[in-house]
Amino acid sequence: MNAAIEELHGDGIRAHVAALADVLHDCVTHGASVGFLPPFDVSAARRWWLGIAQQVDAGARTVFVARDAEGICGTVQLALAMPANGAHRAEVNKMLVHTRARRRGIALGLMTAAEARARELGRSLLVLDTWTGSGAEDLYRRLGFEVCGAIPAFARLADGSLGATTVMYKLLAPRLAIAQADPSGAQAAALLGELAAALCALTGDSGNASFDVADVRDPRACFVLASVDGAAVGCGALRPLTAQVAELKRMYARPGHAGVGAALLAHLEARAAALGYAEVWLETRKVNVRAVRFYEKHGYRRIDNYGKYVGMDAAVCFGKRL
Repeated sequence: MNAAIEELHGDGIRAHVAALADVLHDCVTHGASVGFLPPFDVSAARRWWLGIAQQVDAGARTVFVARDAEGICGTVQLALAMPANGAHRAEVNKMLVHTRARRRGIALGLMTAAEARARELGRSLLVLDTWTGSGAEDLYRRLGFEVCGAIPAFARLADGSLGATTVMYKLLAPRLAIAQADPSGAQAAALLGELAAALCALTGDSGNASFDVADVRDPRACFVLASVDGAAVGCGALRPLTAQVAELKRMYARPGHAGVGAALLAHLEARAAALGYAEVWLETRKVNVRAVRFYEKHGYRRIDNYGKYVGMDAAVCFGKRL
């Protein structure tokens, strides 16, 4: 994408109203179903944008634009003025990319910026509707939006016919941070205790005998916590097996926090590579089907049981080259 993404406040919209009007006019002229019908001239587009500037001034809306070497070439908005029981959501409006700048990833860049801003504003749900069967619908699906359904005869199209709209939504994951931590700290101890209890209930073995906090104080080891908005929700550790192989230990994510395990794994793999390891190995129990599937999904292959797991039929070992 050869375009910079930026947020415009009210004065910025007024300063660039001509360019914004050109984008809107171009999209409507080429058939975009975004609330307008031809004949639709540039002066009408300018008036509409000046009204949007007032909403941005009032905090009811935020606007992002994409700018390339020729100027503003795309825009998207978040409508923020919601009722009291909907203050957790925002609506995506007026995703527009000038015809001269399409198929360059600009819509993706605009949506990424809008989602990040929604999270900063504490919005956990995005909703939108888009012309059924359009390229925009495909884009939103790729970005993780789910379809609620289609409403037939929703909007009049340029040819006078009535077209359907697809209603979509996306639940935004809370802000996740992963950082090195003291495995003896209160938050780490709580998570490790939960993990031990869960493993004991599933396999009959808490796994505590296979982990010593001293192991992760080695210069080529680490223990990390994953936190969502400051609250610890997962943990994981690396310790050296050989100069080339690190062992993954104490991987755990609290139930109800989808994506935390994958984020922890990716972080620890990156950390292992930075520490000079060529591979990561781990052990889990065959009965722990969820863990087995998780590691296979993320590129781990079964290897011969190593160390204390040699000859242990209940154990299964995995490895992954970095």
